[in-house]
Amino acid sequence: METLFKDIRYGFRLLLKKPGFSVVAALTLALGIGANTAIFSAVNAVLLRPLPYREPSRLVEIWETNPLKGWKDAPVAPANFYDWEQQNDVFEGMANYSPGPGNFALTGKDESERLRGMRTSGNLFSVLGVEAALGRTFLPEETWKGKNEVVILSHGLWKRRFGEDPSIIGQMISLDGKNYTVVGVMPDRFYFPTKDVDLWVPWGFDPTKIANLRRPHFMRVVARLKSGKTPAQAQTEMNTIAGRLEQEYPGTNTQMGAGLGLLHDWTVTDTRLPLLILLAAVGFILLISCANIANLLLARAATRMREMAIRTALGAGRRRIVRQLLTESLVMSAGGGALGLLLAVWGKELLLAFSPGNIPRFDEISVDATVFGFTLGITFLTTLIFGLVPALASSKVDLTTSLKEGGQKGGGDSRHNRARNLFVVLEVAFALMLLIGAGLMIKSFVRLQRVDPGFDPDNILTLAISLPGSKYKEDPQLISFYQQALERIKSLPTVGDAAVTLALPSQGAAWTSDFSIEGRAPEDYGKEVRHNVVSSDYFRTMKVPLAGGRLFTDYDDKDHPMVVVINEALARGFFSNEDPIGKRLKFSKPEVEDDWITIVGVVKNEKLEGLAAEVKPEVYQSFLQTANNSANFVVRTTTDPRALTTAVRTEISAIDKDIPIFNVKTMKEVLYESIARERFTVLLLTIFAGVALILSAIGIYGVMSYAVTERTHEIGIRMALGANTSDVLKLVVRQGIKLALAGVGLGIAGAFALTRLIANLLFGVGATDPLTFTVISLLLTSVALLACWLPARRAAKVDPMVALRYE
Repeated sequence: METLFKDIRYGFRLLLKKPGFSVVAALTLALGIGANTAIFSAVNAVLLRPLPYREPSRLVEIWETNPLKGWKDAPVAPANFYDWEQQNDVFEGMANYSPGPGNFALTGKDESERLRGMRTSGNLFSVLGVEAALGRTFLPEETWKGKNEVVILSHGLWKRRFGEDPSIIGQMISLDGKNYTVVGVMPDRFYFPTKDVDLWVPWGFDPTKIANLRRPHFMRVVARLKSGKTPAQAQTEMNTIAGRLEQEYPGTNTQMGAGLGLLHDWTVTDTRLPLLILLAAVGFILLISCANIANLLLARAATRMREMAIRTALGAGRRRIVRQLLTESLVMSAGGGALGLLLAVWGKELLLAFSPGNIPRFDEISVDATVFGFTLGITFLTTLIFGLVPALASSKVDLTTSLKEGGQKGGGDSRHNRARNLFVVLEVAFALMLLIGAGLMIKSFVRLQRVDPGFDPDNILTLAISLPGSKYKEDPQLISFYQQALERIKSLPTVGDAAVTLALPSQGAAWTSDFSIEGRAPEDYGKEVRHNVVSSDYFRTMKVPLAGGRLFTDYDDKDHPMVVVINEALARGFFSNEDPIGKRLKFSKPEVEDDWITIVGVVKNEKLEGLAAEVKPEVYQSFLQTANNSANFVVRTTTDPRALTTAVRTEISAIDKDIPIFNVKTMKEVLYESIARERFTVLLLTIFAGVALILSAIGIYGVMSYAVTERTHEIGIRMALGANTSDVLKLVVRQGIKLALAGVGLGIAGAFALTRLIANLLFGVGATDPLTFTVISLLLTSVALLACWLPARRAAKVDPMVALRYE
């Protein structure tokens, strides 16, 4: 230890002796370590940290599959869930909940407020293994109708709306005009399934009817494995149960399977690959940083050859010298690591500021003990990466040659030169791989932004409402409210048109179902279609072009035959050789006694499920025939849509003051948010690729500058013998560009292999897009050429007389 402390003190003295070298090295390392620590803090929070429930490794998510319908992870039908629950022997408990938070209007003495709530089974919290902070959680029997008028509040809602009043337990609150008894408040920081949930209420199913509900599929299922049971065993048993149900209920369960996975994996499934790609990107930056530092150390090692020779002559073995040099590198790494940790804290705040807001658990990012341990580990790792090769090279000393040199400025040797050249090739290769990955993502994102959404998003204000079922029980009441609201909104100045839609474009269909076409074979049943419900002015308001037939009119109400408008995808897919206008379909099997619905129009495809999603067959129904308690208003204006928000809110409140409006956004904001994750990933990759480009250029410049210094005497002799400026420029540039081209070649080979990993994240561009590979390779080669040309120009200006006297 005494020797180690001496080595550390000596390392500090060397760093202080060369402050310029030390600052450059520390900043370069800090950049690499800081970027890695910041991204790892996100990976730790989202992918590695366990979910905040009891024994989370035993919690699994279960879903339904059906290759016939193209389902890979569909919600579950209630009857199927209760059969699973009764027939399995691998789960300690199974619970269910709604696929997404619903809207509840909280009314009372204060201003009405829209809240986000989940419908759940009564045993959800016991399956999760979480107790209430105040009061109790649900009882299993509260799942059922007549016992379900209870509610559990989130800690945030309790604090914000009820002032953390403990007497709230047992009190009544009004949700959608219906009274619920508050039975519990959950702990601070608890959430399920997402953090935007304000409250939980039981389903309220009728126990006498639940066994027949094998359609629709609208439940998400979470289960706790019995101790000692594995997900693989559970999957095997669920396959057996699903096969049994298929035989018992062929009408609804044909090819209906069950899939499962750990709840943690389910929660982060869409974010795992982007985060790992970002972690790999900053890993490349760290490697490039280490290559630059290694080259700096190799350059410094050439000036310390006499020192190493003296140490060897005085009895120091090679291992002792390597230890001394690695200790010096560790001191340098420690400084870079400490600065990198500070950069990571700052970078974490930037990540949170630029995050799209819909990444699960992203707001849990923190620089905790795990992240600190990662920083410590990566600091030691960088020491080995950039310190070991220079240390080994410097420890192998030719005593005779080194001791004969008269000064400290040795010219280095071929071993040092080969190592420096290798590091340059590697950092160019790493930079190229990162740049190509970023280039593909940028090109993909640009193409995504240029996708035609199927409507005109300019000057459209959107807002949502949810009418309480206790007050608006009948369709005429719902229709009357929407019609009054539309009339009032259309009368406002600057409003061009207004309409109602159940689902906004890019946010998904209202629901899906199978359908039959009149006159087709029974086996054709089962084709899935997306539904939306709109008012007659919707297509005009959104400027969705009519491709055939007619649009809805006020005539299309409940007193007249049911009609639908379909999109071109449905028309091409099922009526490719005939005119669909006048054809009839229904959303059930042909033999079921449901009314046939007439197709009256075909409209251009709308991107209902996102810009990147393939357009699926869609049907639009008239809201006069299929009213719903929840809806979105779309208002086209002649000025800034945001300026109309207050006026629209006032008009709706004039009809019913207890109806809160929410999700007030322009249509452009809706589209912007739909690709927010892609934008976030592309932004970070672009920044990291830019840093890699700069670091690699600095690395090439540094090596070529050292090479020029090392060959000053040779250049002087060449110029004295008649070499002109262009000859010297070619000499230096040729040496550097060979290294750069070798790195580009290696990088292209690596990129061909690695970019396939991001193929699923790309839109409209292949993972080996030739244009991207070519442009990025030329860009990096041009930057390398510039980095070589600057030292070459300095070499060409050398005075031959000065160079000949150069030592």
